[in-house]
Amino acid sequence: MPGDHAPRSKIDPRTAGALREFLRTAEDFGETELYYRARRDVPKGPPRAESLEELYARYSGCLNCVLGKSRKKIVFGMGSLRPKGLFIGEGPGYEEDRKGLPFVGKAGELLDRILAAIGLSRETVYIANIVKCHPMREPEHPDMRGNDRPPLPEEMEACRPILEAQIRILAPPVICALGATAARSLLRTGDGITRLRGKVYGYPIADTGRTVPLVPTFHPAALLRDPSLKKDAWKDMKLLRGLIPPERNPA
Repeated sequence: MPGDHAPRSKIDPRTAGALREFLRTAEDFGETELYYRARRDVPKGPPRAESLEELYARYSGCLNCVLGKSRKKIVFGMGSLRPKGLFIGEGPGYEEDRKGLPFVGKAGELLDRILAAIGLSRETVYIANIVKCHPMREPEHPDMRGNDRPPLPEEMEACRPILEAQIRILAPPVICALGATAARSLLRTGDGITRLRGKVYGYPIADTGRTVPLVPTFHPAALLRDPSLKKDAWKDMKLLRGLIPPERNPA
C-alpha cells in the first residue's frame, strides 16, 4: 500500500497510554466525535518591539543567517525617530561594517548631497538597509577591501522581520528604495531598477493595515559609476519630495 512506508510521528509511551485511556472513557460515554480547542492563552512568539531601542536590544547579537558570523558591527540604521522619509539601501559595506553606521563611504557622501538638494538631511530622515550585516564574497577575509557582494535571498528574508519592525515603528510618510536589490526585496519582484523607477508603489506596513508610498531609484553607488543616471534619479527625488506632507516635522 502507498501509505505503508509513510513516516509516523513518535509519541511518548506515557502520553500514548493516557490518550488511549481517555478515548476509551469518551467512547463509554457515547462520544464518537472529539474536537480540539486551541488554547488562547499560549503566546505565539515574543511580543513585538515597540521602540527602536527595544528592537536593537533584541537583535544586536543576531545570528539568524551566516552574515552575523563574519560581521564587525551590526548596522542597524540612523536618523530621525519621526522621519520625513525612510531611505533603504542594500547592505553595509567595508566602512559601514567598521563604524556601525549606514552609508558612510563615497556613496554616503553623495546621498547626503541628494538629500540636501530636496531639503532633507540625515537628521530629518531615517537610513537603513535590507540586511544589517556586511555581505562578503570571502567571509574568511573580513578585513579585505572590495570584499562585497549582494545579499542572498535567504539573508534578506532573515533580516526582513527587523526591517518590517523598523518601518512599523517609524511609520514614515514615504519610503525610498535605493537600488535594485532594495527595490526587488521590498516589492517582491524580479524587475530591474530601470523598469521600477519613476513610479510610486504601495508598501503594506506589517501588522497595521496601512500602506505607505514607495519610490525606487538608483543606488548612489550606481550614480558614481554612471553619472548619466543622475538626471533620472533627480526626477525620482522630486517625485518623492512631493509625497512628504508639509506638517511632517522630524523628532
